[in-house]
Amino acid sequence: MESILNYIKVNDNISTSGQPTKKQFKRIAENGFDVVINLAMHNKGALKEEDKIVSKNGMMYIHIPITWKNPGTERFTLFLHLLKTLQDEKKKVFIHCIMNYRASAFVFQYKRLVLNQPDAKLIAPEGFKPKKAWKKLMELETKV
Repeated sequence: MESILNYIKVNDNISTSGQPTKKQFKRIAENGFDVVINLAMHNKGALKEEDKIVSKNGMMYIHIPITWKNPGTERFTLFLHLLKTLQDEKKKVFIHCIMNYRASAFVFQYKRLVLNQPDAKLIAPEGFKPKKAWKKLMELETKV
């Protein structure tokens, strides 16, 4: 799993990364993941027909495209509700985007706002420099 771009194991049921390859999705499935959440846009760096690849490996595929310049709160809130529901159902979830910047920021907020961890730390790949819109998103106090 560590060979996947910017892979981070958050806990036993949640991991994040940058864009996995077709072969890496097979490894993700072999590691017991039930669901893949893709937060990337379908553009440069995205894997063509990722939905088919993930489904072929026996996992559920969910795509919530998040723009880099304006992540917005509506899809962020959807993500929080979705991840909470999947965790309540004991699903093992793999969350990714292109570089693991979006995924890291969203999971940081999940830990703060859903798991009620006020001392949660942002665990993100080197190079993640949140701009104004992302700083604002990571400071939200929305409760789920």
